[in-house]
Amino acid sequence: MEGQGRAKAGGERFLALDSMRGLLASTIVFFHLPTDGWIWTFKYVQNGFLAVTFFFVLSGFVIGTTYGDRLAQGFPLGRFLGLRLGRIYPLHLFMILLMIAYQAMRMWLDIGAARDIPPFSDRFAPWLLPYNFLLLQKFAGMLSWNDPSWSIGVEWWTYVVFALLAAFIVMRRGLAATAILMILPWLGFRLSGVYAGHGWDETFACMMNFGLGLIVCDMRRWPLWRLTDRLGRISGTLLELLGLVIGFWMINHFGGKLSLLIAPTFAFMIAIFCLERGLISRMLVTAPMLLIGELSYSIYMIHHFILDRMVDVVWFYSAAWHLPIHATATGRTIVAGNWIACDLFSLLTLVVVIGLSILSFHYVEKPARLWSRRVLNPNHSEKVTPRDPTAAF
Repeated sequence: MEGQGRAKAGGERFLALDSMRGLLASTIVFFHLPTDGWIWTFKYVQNGFLAVTFFFVLSGFVIGTTYGDRLAQGFPLGRFLGLRLGRIYPLHLFMILLMIAYQAMRMWLDIGAARDIPPFSDRFAPWLLPYNFLLLQKFAGMLSWNDPSWSIGVEWWTYVVFALLAAFIVMRRGLAATAILMILPWLGFRLSGVYAGHGWDETFACMMNFGLGLIVCDMRRWPLWRLTDRLGRISGTLLELLGLVIGFWMINHFGGKLSLLIAPTFAFMIAIFCLERGLISRMLVTAPMLLIGELSYSIYMIHHFILDRMVDVVWFYSAAWHLPIHATATGRTIVAGNWIACDLFSLLTLVVVIGLSILSFHYVEKPARLWSRRVLNPNHSEKVTPRDPTAAF
């Protein structure tokens, strides 16, 4: 594996970052499953939603590394967007169809209203389906169907903006110029104090985070970056520890004025861990960590449906299991009761999610991705770089 301080070849995977993405996807599982257990006492878990910001910054870094120069040199815009759609859409579509089938089954079998939500109502209303099919989830003004998929919706439109800028406007002036143009809409609305509107606000935020990732990608071309070649194992480890300490501190203290610093903090961490020079990176490229990284998109996309089914089971058997369920003022479902039982339930849920992610990866995500590559890029070889990257997922 390359990466001893040098910039990697176009599409080569940044394995340590892959594993970090997988760990953060697993954290989101805990974030979406609040309980009275010990696990949910950590601010790192309670602020797990920040993982999505990390994904967006990482996406800009990886896509910029793999496709930046290629788009500027004439790589077909349609092929790029087709490859990205082939990466994110099949599993998204599979989950929506699975949820439709589940709601239909509940109606057909006259299953009771789990947690007081009748079939095809509330966030599962049919009128919300077009927004989900068209990756416009956030423009509906509410989370619906497969809730976490809103992020791939705004990321898809960020891909479109990046491709247009890279191919037709400023790429020949460098990734930094593209990044600035992607950051400006968010910055303009932020400074003016004007809310951009449902969907627009999230898309501009994604573009800003993506732009920061592009800047990290561009930094690897700067002469100053060559100093990283001098990093040894000890200095690389100290630098990685610094990145983790700052990252954890920012996540734990997120809010207020620190909110604006979280994305630059993640960009700083990505700049450090893309080098893969320290002992922490060495641990991140072990087989179990790499497996979690490979499964990260499946974990992210299927976990909410599985969590709902696990909580439904608790709902029906809460008295016998001594795990009552109650709702907060904001409507979040909390699994309560004995803290040990709550944590065991959380860990069991994560194990189930990872196990089913292996199946979704091998039977849905990977086959669909490879099929889209064969259709859109028939001369592509898996042995030739740059490969189509995983990007944020």
